[in-house]
Amino acid sequence: MNTSLEPPDSDRALRHLCELARTTFNEDLSAREQAGWSRLKVKAAGRPRPRRTLALGLGLAAAAATVVLLTLNGNQTPPSLGFRIVDEAGVPQAAPDLASAGRIEFSDGSRVAVAAEARTSVTAINARGASLRLEHGRLSAQFVQLPQASWSIAAGPYQILVTGTAFDASWTPDTRTLELWLRHGSVLVKGPNAGQGLAVVAGQHLLASATTGQIVLDAMAPAAPSALPTVPTAPTPAADLAPAPSVPAERPATSPRESLRALHVAPAARAPASEPSLTWPQALARGDFQRILDEAARRGIDDVLSGATSADLAAFADAARYGRQNDLAQRALLAQRQRFPRSLAGRDAAFFLGTLDESRAGREAQTSALHWYGRYLAENPSGGYSGQALGRRLVLFESLHDRATARETATLYLAKFPSGPYAAKARRIVESEF
Repeated sequence: MNTSLEPPDSDRALRHLCELARTTFNEDLSAREQAGWSRLKVKAAGRPRPRRTLALGLGLAAAAATVVLLTLNGNQTPPSLGFRIVDEAGVPQAAPDLASAGRIEFSDGSRVAVAAEARTSVTAINARGASLRLEHGRLSAQFVQLPQASWSIAAGPYQILVTGTAFDASWTPDTRTLELWLRHGSVLVKGPNAGQGLAVVAGQHLLASATTGQIVLDAMAPAAPSALPTVPTAPTPAADLAPAPSVPAERPATSPRESLRALHVAPAARAPASEPSLTWPQALARGDFQRILDEAARRGIDDVLSGATSADLAAFADAARYGRQNDLAQRALLAQRQRFPRSLAGRDAAFFLGTLDESRAGREAQTSALHWYGRYLAENPSGGYSGQALGRRLVLFESLHDRATARETATLYLAKFPSGPYAAKARRIVESEF
């Protein structure tokens, strides 16, 4: 029997393995891994055991160390994306943001083109994507669709969450207005009155006013402005890109209403029958538009149009617009104007009637849209949608070949909204030769 106080060779080897693990990983071990290493060390410091047990323990310890090593290597954070900022001519810039026309190019092939007089910056970046901030003006983005891609653009209180898509976005700080034109893919927009997020898909246009909390989601007009060139899809060689700066990870800002449901609520996710009944404005804020439409159908549409309160009528009109039931939305908006002409909802109804008309094809629909936008501006010269209404009027006048009125409208637009989303088009109209 071995009665020596000197630890057997296998014990020394086990302790050496523990020490090697400690010096190799040190503080890089997680709390759980540190606890496991401590337990292993305590076991190794125990009484000498039979060689068979020690051999088995040594083998298990070696296997455990291998698992830890593989786990740590597998959990290593992948390298962050790289990006560079280039001017309009493609010359790389050293500035941390883009305050004039140019592009932000990422190593995965994603690119963001920024219009003149706009300002955009990269606020956070990692291996899956980046967070950008649009301070003002317009950008055109194309993000490559890759597994687990995660991109976001902040504009005022709004967040545009994307994976792989192409769109134009505009933020006007003066009026606190966000506009979005979805050309491919889909995004989720979070912010005031957007619940858990409004899903915007290809071919749709979103107008959101942080001042009034109103959101317009409709079909993208054929004449939707596109002042920026198409973003190239060819990836920029990684060798041409500077390493990504050490920017702390940033979670999208949350709004007070982010606990509410999203725009498109699956039937299974809707409130159970036992849930206390919601008012229609509450259901609208939760994104449960179908609930409003179903309840209106049960009550009778004519009864709703003739007897609902102004708030309920406005919620019903919004639910119909978001649900793409344009004829029903038009009836609700006309009832709102007839029954509550002096209310804010009654005045705003003129603008929404214009958007409904503009979504239809034909000269007659365009002329009717001009009428409603004009009514809105006459009743709300400084309203939350005045910039959009004036901008749409100049687009429609140009489309109808009324160049004199288009120039007059463009001049007025530039005087009121020099940095607005239609400013570039307005300048082109003003400077054009007849």
